[in-house]
Amino acid sequence: MKRTFFSLLAASTLVMTLPAIADAAPGKVDRPVNLRSAPSASEGSVYRTLQPGTKLEVLDGSNTYWLKVQVAGKTGYVSSSYVTYTQPSAAAPKAAASATTQSASSNQKSSSSVKQASAPAAPSNVKPAVEKPVSSPAVTAGSGVVTKNVNFRSEPVSGSDVYRVLSAGENFTAVELTNSAWLKITDNSGVTGYVSTGYVTYTLSGVTSFAPPAAEVPVTTPAPPVSVPSVQPEISTPAPSDIPTGNAITPDTADRVIENALALQGITRYGFGKSEAPILFDCSSFTRYVFGLEGVSLPFGTAYQKDIGIAVEKDQWQKGDLLFFWSSVPGLIGHVGIYDGNGNLVHNSASKDGVAISPLDLKYWQDHYVSARRVLQ
Repeated sequence: MKRTFFSLLAASTLVMTLPAIADAAPGKVDRPVNLRSAPSASEGSVYRTLQPGTKLEVLDGSNTYWLKVQVAGKTGYVSSSYVTYTQPSAAAPKAAASATTQSASSNQKSSSSVKQASAPAAPSNVKPAVEKPVSSPAVTAGSGVVTKNVNFRSEPVSGSDVYRVLSAGENFTAVELTNSAWLKITDNSGVTGYVSTGYVTYTLSGVTSFAPPAAEVPVTTPAPPVSVPSVQPEISTPAPSDIPTGNAITPDTADRVIENALALQGITRYGFGKSEAPILFDCSSFTRYVFGLEGVSLPFGTAYQKDIGIAVEKDQWQKGDLLFFWSSVPGLIGHVGIYDGNGNLVHNSASKDGVAISPLDLKYWQDHYVSARRVLQ
């Protein structure tokens, strides 16, 4: 009798646990993607970068943009755009559960010494409890304005496609706050996408009006319009680069590059080899980003930036020139910044963990200087 009882108990336990096992779905990484501790490009930390072909288990795919996955025993989140996976079939777990139930029933019938205990019938006037769905407060579309030139992206991820650059002063319809770093909007041409919350001000019904961080001071004088082609809702060939290109270089471009860089003080942090706009950059991805906001395309890495443009002698520096320095090995370039025209270097500093203004007459910079290049010409 005891043996039969424990068999029934084990069978019922298996039935209860089968749906949880069936929730996981096999998947594979298509492009290099970061495995993160949180479903956000600006919050949490990066565990490691998964390479194409890496196999994983999708634990939760209910979020449109992020998947909760398990890789080699590590649980985290990846962008859904970089992974393919098979949705679990609902029929399989049901069939397995049915088969297990039948097996348990057979064991029960085969034992004449076990009495079937019937559950007490529920009173006819008592209705079963029903879990009521939690209703979220309705959020009506609001309005907003761009305070600093910003990339208009297809997804709330820093590596997603850029539709175009929204100019400072441009109005838009605020649709919803995706998270603390991204706002879903619709521009004046009817295209819906995402912008970084640090570059706009907006108001949503039911949501407190957000202003840009302290370092992001809204412009009082409208910046010259950014020259970009008109964009239709259907984008056939979005630009693969993380920054827009093609804007004309004017005498004011250097001023705006410096303004773009200084506006990131208190927002950008330093991360070696990182390019996660506008939160995390190294020195070269930082210069690449702030020049890119003005349509000037720079490569990623000091090893490549040191050869672009034209060489400039030390006594011929101009505002907007790139200045290169060695860090650990004399003569081997390891750091880059922007000359502000007033004897200072504007750069993303590892020691300051963010954007800094450093006087170039300090002995350190004098001793570590290597070369300069002019890209605004």
